[in-house]
Amino acid sequence: MNETIQKILFEGGILFLLIIAGCGKYNGLLERQSHIEKYQKQLDERTNEVLSTKGAFGLNDCVEIALANNLNIRSSEIRQRIAKLERKVSFSNFLPTVNLDYQYTRWDKQPKVKFGSTAAAMHDQRVREITWKIQMNIFNPSTWFLYAMHQRGEEITEIVTKYTRQMTVLEATINYYHCLSLKQIEHALQSQLNAAVALEKEISAFYEEGLVTQWQAEQAQVLVLSKKTTLDGVRYAIRQAEADLLVSMGLSPLAEISLEAQQPLKDPTESLEELVAEALISNPQLHIADRNIAIEKEKVKVALAGFLPRLVGFANRTRSSDSFLLYDNFWTFGLSGTMSVFNGFANINEYKTAKERQKDAFIEREQQTLVLMLEVVKAYLNLEDAKGQSLLAQKAFAASSRHLAEAEEKWREGLIQSSDMLDVLAEKDNAQMELTNNRFQLQVSIATLYNVMGITDKEYEESRYDKSVAKNN
Repeated sequence: MNETIQKILFEGGILFLLIIAGCGKYNGLLERQSHIEKYQKQLDERTNEVLSTKGAFGLNDCVEIALANNLNIRSSEIRQRIAKLERKVSFSNFLPTVNLDYQYTRWDKQPKVKFGSTAAAMHDQRVREITWKIQMNIFNPSTWFLYAMHQRGEEITEIVTKYTRQMTVLEATINYYHCLSLKQIEHALQSQLNAAVALEKEISAFYEEGLVTQWQAEQAQVLVLSKKTTLDGVRYAIRQAEADLLVSMGLSPLAEISLEAQQPLKDPTESLEELVAEALISNPQLHIADRNIAIEKEKVKVALAGFLPRLVGFANRTRSSDSFLLYDNFWTFGLSGTMSVFNGFANINEYKTAKERQKDAFIEREQQTLVLMLEVVKAYLNLEDAKGQSLLAQKAFAASSRHLAEAEEKWREGLIQSSDMLDVLAEKDNAQMELTNNRFQLQVSIATLYNVMGITDKEYEESRYDKSVAKNN
C-alpha cells in the first residue's frame, strides 16, 4: 500500500511539473509516428520469437499462442481489474472520510465593532485555520445495494473474460482449419493445372498435324489460363487466411507461418437433450444474464431506499491562529439527516421504472435461454451432417483410388493417353481434397458445438473424466 501511495504521489508530482513547465502541448503526427515505430518493433520481435520456436504449428500450438497474445483477452482482463477496483471504491462508502482544510484570511483593515464612541476589534487582521473534517455514513441503505451491484459487475467481467477466451479458441480453430482447407484446394488445383497443361500439349500436337481446328487449340489454352488464374486466387486466399490466423494469435499478419495438419477434437457422445442441459448450465451468457437480474434487483432496492432517511455523523477538529478566541483548538460534533419529502414523484416513478427493468431482465434471460437451446440444436445437427459428409467423402476417395489403380495399369499398357491419366489423377486429388476438407469441417463443427455449450474440448474431456470417476465410485 505504501508503494502504491508513493507511486501516485510521484506521478502526480511529475504531472504538476509538466503543467507548470507548459509541456502540455500535443503533437498528433509525432505521437502517431512514435506509436508506429514502437508497436511495429514490439510486434515483429514477439512474432519472430514465437514463430522461431517450431517449424510447423498444430492446432493446440495456435490456440495456446492465441490465448497468450490475443488483444481481446488482454483487454477483457483489464476491464476485469477495473471492475475489481470499482468494487473497492464502492466499499469506501462504509468507511469514514477524513479531509484536511487550510484557510488563510487577511483583511485590509482589522474588523472592529462600534460601541458608542469607541470600537473593539473582532479578530486578528490575519487568521489561519486548519480543520480536520471526519464524516461517516450511519444509516444509508443504498450504499449496501450499490456495493452488491459492483460485486455482481465484477463477477460479470470475470465471466466475460472466460467467454472471450472461449471465443478466441473458436476463432483460432476456424482460421487454422480454413488455412489447411485452402492448402488442400491448392494441391488439387495444381493437379488439375498439370492435367490441363498436358492436354493443351496434346491438342497443340494434333493441331500441327491438322487433326483439330484452331479454336479447339485455343480452347485448350484458355483452359490452362483459367486453371492458373483460379490457382493464383486460391494462393491469395491462403495468404489472407494465414494473416487472419496470425492476428487471432496476436502476431503480425505480415509474417509467414507453417501449419501441421492435426485433428485432435473428439465429438461429444451425449444425446442432444444432454448437450442442451449442459449448455444451460455452462454457457457464460446465461451466467451473465443471472447477474444482470441480480443487479436489477439491487436497483429496485436502491430506488426503494430513496424513501428512507439518510443519517451522516461528522466531527471536525479546528485550530485557529485568531488570538481573540479563548480556545484556539476545539472539536465540533454533529449528526446530519436528509429525507425526501416531495420531489415531484420522482422517487415513486424511479421505483416503478426499476421494477419494470427487473421484469425486462427476466424476459431477456428467457430469450437468451431459448436462443441458446436453438443454437445447440443447430450446432448438433451441423455436426451430424458433417459426419455424414465425411463418410461420403471417404467412400468417394476409396472409389477414386481404385479408379486410379486401374488407370495406372492401363497407362502402363499404353491403352490410355497421358492426359487421360492425369485426369484420373486429378479426380483422385479432388476426392482426397474433399475428404480432408470434410474432416476439417468436422473438427470445426465439434469446436462450434463446444463453444455453444460454453466449454472447450479440454473442459469437456475433464468433465467426462470426472463423471466416469464419480460413476465408478
